[in-house]
Amino acid sequence: MTVPPRGTAVIGFDDPGWSFSGPGAVSLPHPGELRVRVPRGADLFRMPGSYEASGTGTWGRAVAGDHTLWTRVGVEGRAFGDAGGVVVHDRAGWFKICVEHTRAGGWAIVTVVSRPLSDEATGAALAGPGAELLVTRQGRRHAVFHREHGGQEWRFTRTFLGGGDPEVRVGLFAQAPFSDTCTASFTPPGFAPAALADRR
Repeated sequence: MTVPPRGTAVIGFDDPGWSFSGPGAVSLPHPGELRVRVPRGADLFRMPGSYEASGTGTWGRAVAGDHTLWTRVGVEGRAFGDAGGVVVHDRAGWFKICVEHTRAGGWAIVTVVSRPLSDEATGAALAGPGAELLVTRQGRRHAVFHREHGGQEWRFTRTFLGGGDPEVRVGLFAQAPFSDTCTASFTPPGFAPAALADRR
């Protein structure tokens, strides 16, 4: 499976379509890296009576129609829940895929769909705190993939149905639900205005 080559481009972090929201701060050490640093409690999760959090530090932009977006994520965190990844918001709720520190002390791909309650799933284990993440959309259907290193095949992670909005908001985020701070770094995202032909 490959990313569609037609129309593929890189969205630099100097593009005016980006903006920052939520707790924390962003920095651009050089044109090829974005760093998002957040304080304790930054998270997105909704399970009333159990655990709720409503804000991450997110570098985001509006994206219309079918598309594919991917970036490399690295996480500087040591506590359970420290993570960085990609989040997609629409009117029905939100979805996130991230590289996250697990309770066992390792790293894994974790996904959460919240429409409006949060459905969480831990996916593939990772060798370390970094991976490439890809989100692709066709109509209401979204699918996410990951790979640990460039040049490897993308591995299917999860699929879900969005609200069908003509436009969604895609963000690059960091979270630190239980630690003092966490920093996530990102490469400029690759983007194509089309869905992957094979979403499994």
